[in-house]
Amino acid sequence: MRVEIARDVGAADVGREVEGLKARHKSFEALRQRVFVERCNEPDAEDDYVVWRALREEGGALEERTVFETPDVFRALTPRRVDLLEALRGGEVPSIKELAAKLRRDYKNTYDDLTALQSWGLVDLRREGKNQRPIALVTSLHVSWEK
Repeated sequence: MRVEIARDVGAADVGREVEGLKARHKSFEALRQRVFVERCNEPDAEDDYVVWRALREEGGALEERTVFETPDVFRALTPRRVDLLEALRGGEVPSIKELAAKLRRDYKNTYDDLTALQSWGLVDLRREGKNQRPIALVTSLHVSWEK
């Protein structure tokens, strides 16, 4: 069994990606020159060009896809935790307490499930004053039986 998870990459990660591209290629124009004019046959340079060009456009973003083929991920993705992800994707929730009330669940169990999902990078808990606001980082989740 395998699970493929897609998530949007945050602005800080996009910034780090652009800095990494600058470190490897000096500038966007230098990379463009290398790929198109010098007819570079390096797949990594061509991939970097496509990514950098997309990030330069207004609203450019990255989506990260991760594939798990370990049984551990199935322990993390219990039906109750999938319900949490669906609730978070369905609309913004200001706090864990309100999420627990919305789903008619105990606060502690909701918190424990959110921290388990956070350890897999599926949820972020952002501190806002006294509260922690849960945010789903997952944009899609695909489970398949293929290897």
